[in-house]
Amino acid sequence: MTDEKVEKESTEDKQEDVKADPPQDAGKKEAPEKITLTKQEYDNQLAQARRKADAELRTIQAEYKEFRDGVEKREKDANDAAAEKVETLRKDIPESVIKLLDKLTPIEQLEWLSDPENAITKKEIPALPQPNEGRGGQRKSINIL
Repeated sequence: MTDEKVEKESTEDKQEDVKADPPQDAGKKEAPEKITLTKQEYDNQLAQARRKADAELRTIQAEYKEFRDGVEKREKDANDAAAEKVETLRKDIPESVIKLLDKLTPIEQLEWLSDPENAITKKEIPALPQPNEGRGGQRKSINIL
């Protein structure tokens, strides 16, 4: 029971402190101060804000240019490496397919040539049989009924 008494007393003390110190300007609302600027001061603030925004823009543009140049360099390196691989893969491909492949980027060509579904195998056409030497080349037969 002593703990309960201590808690009650501490809460009563806190409530008394709150009641004892009411806000001094509770009924009054402070109006924000109106700041009046001359045209020159206003123009100076605008110019300063503009210079700050321009500096931020130049910084962002420089970062973007650096990033874009890095991406373009990596893309060029990837295209060059793919072009080398494509040259080795294109040597046994028919001319008609090569004309179609030339319309693609080197990376797309490499993807197409590396796909097993697109494998072009060179098939040997068997030689035509030799014709019979003689007059007509074939024996003539007549079926009589």
